[in-house]
Amino acid sequence: MRGFERYRLVSTVNVLYASVPHKMELMNDAIRNEIAECLERLAAEPRWNGELWQRCYDLVTANSDDELLAYLQHDLIHYTGTPLFRSEPRPVDLQAYSQEFRDFAAALRSRLSVAEFKKQYE
Repeated sequence: MRGFERYRLVSTVNVLYASVPHKMELMNDAIRNEIAECLERLAAEPRWNGELWQRCYDLVTANSDDELLAYLQHDLIHYTGTPLFRSEPRPVDLQAYSQEFRDFAAALRSRLSVAEFKKQYE
């Protein structure tokens, strides 16, 4: 590839990249607090709340470029884990996640990294 062709290719790729909407580079405080509040509400629920879980999951997924939220996404998926014969998790199954979601909420507000979170909470 000659120099000019290479320049055109790089320029085209840069233009295409710039035109694609990207995830947020850094999560702002409003989003961080909204996710933390959602997790705290989910942790306080005595029974399965599918709408609230979906809201938390959507917020976490939309901001999963944040390393802590990417780590949390795995737990949110497992939170819904139900045997085939039940339509929703039992309250006793949900209680195991309550403290963990509170811990994630506190870590988000404190802007902890995954390494810091693991050191402090695991």
